[in-house]
Amino acid sequence: MLEKAICVLLCIIICFSFAACGRKTTATEKTFFVMDAALTVRVYTDRNAKTEEIFTRVFDLVTELDAALSRTVETGDIARINRERSAGDLSPHTLAVLSIASEMTEETGGAYLPTMGAITDLWKKAGEENLLPDATLLENAAAEARKGFSLTDGVCTIHGVGALLDLGGIGKGYAVDLVCALLAESGVTGALVSFGSSVATVGEKGDGTPFVISLRHPRKSDAVFGKLTAPLGVLSVSGDYERYVTVEGVRYAHILDPATGYPAGGISSVSVLAGDGARADALSTAFFVMGKEKTRAYLIEHPAVQAVLYGADGEIFITDGLSTVFAKTSD
Repeated sequence: MLEKAICVLLCIIICFSFAACGRKTTATEKTFFVMDAALTVRVYTDRNAKTEEIFTRVFDLVTELDAALSRTVETGDIARINRERSAGDLSPHTLAVLSIASEMTEETGGAYLPTMGAITDLWKKAGEENLLPDATLLENAAAEARKGFSLTDGVCTIHGVGALLDLGGIGKGYAVDLVCALLAESGVTGALVSFGSSVATVGEKGDGTPFVISLRHPRKSDAVFGKLTAPLGVLSVSGDYERYVTVEGVRYAHILDPATGYPAGGISSVSVLAGDGARADALSTAFFVMGKEKTRAYLIEHPAVQAVLYGADGEIFITDGLSTVFAKTSD
């Protein structure tokens, strides 16, 4: 979350009618811009369902999450932690995300590290000034970031000097989890939720057919290299093509290696399917940093997590659990 979220409802409504199970269903879609990303929610409901009320609840929820989790909202929890270096009286959402972030940092050996905000800022500045960050400054910032944070009795403390918390690599996945839960509680029997690089489905489409999620080709912006049919869980995708800075004509990806402070390499795209969005979001970043071999070792030890890796060499690796739902579509 590098910039203050605009939280503007874009009033995009697309409706379709389907005959399913002997009744009419309507697909209604809205897109919001919040948490520095586009959130698109498409729901399949009876025509009499109160979809506008559902969308209002979704918007209120993600606006609440943004206020708590964005490091650029001065009154928010993360901005306060970064400013005071140690803070309590945090919202339940902040505590939940920080707890998961701490678990994922430990589980991935620090490949996912939410205290990289200052290093992200250095690379953002590099793009603005067209000048690479000073190597010593970057090395020192990475060393401080690796000291991490602790969460004890509801108090979050940052340990590295100058390190900054940034939950952009986990917050949207957490939001997808809550949006899906809200839709289910509202009686929605089919929905597609897309937030930044995280995608989740609820039930089936209005015509009874399964959802199909396309995976963008990392080297061909107008092509996909594979499709997933009816994936169970939340899918999070990280790629070196998504966000980047350009310095002296060279493109540097936004996913940074905590060990060096420099962009990670070796993988072009990572798609992670997990039971919840927060973990899928964090793992898609971690796998990008870990590289193919360490990621494969992790996946063997954690069979509940599924993934598709597209290597910088063009090699595609798919976990066994996706073999029946993944179809390759392009080289």
